[in-house]
Amino acid sequence: MEITRRKRHTAALMSAALGVAVAAVVSGCSSRVDEDPKVDWASDVCDSVRDVGSKLTVPTADSRDAKKYHAEVVTFMDALGRQLGALDAKMRQEGAPPVEGGDAAYKTALANLRNARSSLAGTTAELKKAKVTDEKSLKAALKKAGKGMDQASAYQGPAHDFRADPALKQAFEKAPQCANLPGAGGSAPSAG
Repeated sequence: MEITRRKRHTAALMSAALGVAVAAVVSGCSSRVDEDPKVDWASDVCDSVRDVGSKLTVPTADSRDAKKYHAEVVTFMDALGRQLGALDAKMRQEGAPPVEGGDAAYKTALANLRNARSSLAGTTAELKKAKVTDEKSLKAALKKAGKGMDQASAYQGPAHDFRADPALKQAFEKAPQCANLPGAGGSAPSAG
């Protein structure tokens, strides 16, 4: 029963990494599809997301060792926070998309990224402070951190945010670097 609950809390934590691709999705270097600047820009964004996500390692500690598991989850969350910071830097380097209204979409995507990073940082700090000695204290620590994990897991990544713009949605669909990338496929958020 305790292990099942831990797995649910951990699943929430892992889904927080959706926007930055917890595991690198297998894709080799591919050439640009065409000369469309929107597709080229979308390709660069997806390359950045993929690069950042490839540097994350999911916790693998034995679930029976509460202290070790706690330490690995905290380490993972620290790494995820650093990678969200690296993605922020890469997004600033890429700049706004080359479409009408691109600057507003860019500011929204950066704000969402920074909010997710801030939420994760607060949750990580809280989880670090938790004194975990056994299964019961681990359960309490994960439960307390659950709200922050839920907020972080709601973030789907900058590619998802940019897809709210129809022209960018089409560019992400054309860019081979965006294939199978979390947040770059599926339905876009409503523009309203």
